[in-house]
This record gives sequence, structure tokens and C-alpha cells, in this order.
Amino acid sequence: MADLLALIRRGDRVSIVDRFGAVRTGTAVMRGPAGWVLNMGGRYGTPAVATDDTIVQVRSGRQTIATVIR
Repeated sequence: MADLLALIRRGDRVSIVDRFGAVRTGTAVMRGPAGWVLNMGGRYGTPAVATDDTIVQVRSGRQTIATVIR
């Protein structure tokens, strides 16, 4: 799955599974030591981290780059 992190670029829409099992989608902002930092939206741009264990889908523009079935 580490190569899935390599596919993500700044501005891509990334869907992750949070600790409660809900799928949430955010915009990739920057690469961090634990994975990609996502802007999940909201009034103040709630952050989340996308790791190789939590990524479900990566979309660039209108094109889906990768989908993980768990």
C-alpha cells in the first residue's frame, strides 16, 4: 500500500476510513511523516491524516486513480 501514498498529489481528493468506520473525503494538502495531511473542510479546515492503512480512494480531478476494497 505504500505505493498508494506515492500516487497522491497536492489537491487530489482522498477518501479515508476514520476510527469509527465512516468514510470521509478531503483534499490532500501536504505530505507529512505519517502520511498525507487532508483538509476535511468545515469552517476552519479540519485536518486529518491519510495513512496507507486508512486510504479507500484517490481521485484526481474527475478521474479515479485508485480504489481499495477492504
